[in-house]
Amino acid sequence: MDARPAAGRNSAVSDMPLTDRPELGVWLVGAAGEIAATAMVGASALTRGLVSTTGLTTAEAAFAPLRLRPIHALRFGGVDIGATSLRDVAMSLSRGSRTVHRDVLDAVLPDIAGYESDVLRDAALTWDTAAPAADLPHLQTVVSRIREAIAAFQARHGLERVVVVNLMSAAPEPPPSPLRAHAAGVESLIEQDRKDLMPPSACYAWAAVAEGCPYINFTPNAGTDWGGLAELAQRRRVPFYGDDGKTGETLLKTALAHMFALRNLRVLSWEGVNLLGNNDGRALEDPRNREMKLRHKRGVLDNILGYSPHAGVTINYVPSLGDWKTAWDLIHFEGFMDVPMTMQFTWQGCDSILAAPLVLDLARLADFAARQGEHGPMPHLAAFFKHPLHVDEMDLQRQFGMLMQYIETHRRQG
Repeated sequence: MDARPAAGRNSAVSDMPLTDRPELGVWLVGAAGEIAATAMVGASALTRGLVSTTGLTTAEAAFAPLRLRPIHALRFGGVDIGATSLRDVAMSLSRGSRTVHRDVLDAVLPDIAGYESDVLRDAALTWDTAAPAADLPHLQTVVSRIREAIAAFQARHGLERVVVVNLMSAAPEPPPSPLRAHAAGVESLIEQDRKDLMPPSACYAWAAVAEGCPYINFTPNAGTDWGGLAELAQRRRVPFYGDDGKTGETLLKTALAHMFALRNLRVLSWEGVNLLGNNDGRALEDPRNREMKLRHKRGVLDNILGYSPHAGVTINYVPSLGDWKTAWDLIHFEGFMDVPMTMQFTWQGCDSILAAPLVLDLARLADFAARQGEHGPMPHLAAFFKHPLHVDEMDLQRQFGMLMQYIETHRRQG
């Protein structure tokens, strides 16, 4: 008996052989992490017809007018500072988080192992801005290494385009600097080797855009919102967007808050406790890393409700949870005749399973924007992020409406 899970009725990806020449490179910063591995395993499983397209937003019929790059046309590469092989990380999805059926994993492992040679392993490509090590290479060398790795990946596989997606764990926010407001200022930070002001995430963003690659910042880390990067993107005619992928509690909050606003139910307090145990959870145990993440999570309610309820948010590292995360929310609200009531719920999900399809969605949408000659920020992608650049609207439905309008505009243009 075949124990493999059948592809669901909404599966729209044909069983294409992986020997077909890829067209689009997806270069992942943090390529040996669980989200990256899940994206690779998922893309391979979709291509082979082993799973359905559930969770992949761009598989919905509404996106058909865009004629996005098919999943089987993607080739994965990237960079990671760790030594764990992609094969071992993929195996952990079955043994650890148990999100991938073993039969599916066995079928795709050769594909995943085949990506290993396209992953640069270089521990010198990350540092702590508060105390960068003295023996690290100069920032000009760092940026050059990243650019060379991307260019070599593209040339090796004859790729039409490479989209760079940042999946690094959260890092501390660097001190402010007026030099980030323009491209010449950022270039001077690089020339002066200011690792205290130029975090690794900003170097990856700068290198990607300078190399002419669309860039997606799926993390809360700095760099994407700098005026200097926007100026470089205009100069290089490259689209980019971020920050901080919206996959769990914040996604639910931006959808549910709309209900309270529409029914004129006044939220008095919305308290959230987040528990997670993967590498991101470990990184967020550091208060410096946690602060920017919490800032993004706290900022969504005021815009939707039109006032500022008490909104406490905590993030706790629980190693035993692994890649699974739990959020407990308590909403204290006021109804007719000022009667206080309470809603509370527990939300559980696998971090990588929620995030990985968005990586595929965003890579395909960024590629489409580049093919259309679009450059600069992509505000139509706001629904995918906790802290969407240049978008004040936080309501998920309205954000998604921006994406639907974008699709309709391109449909009319043919």
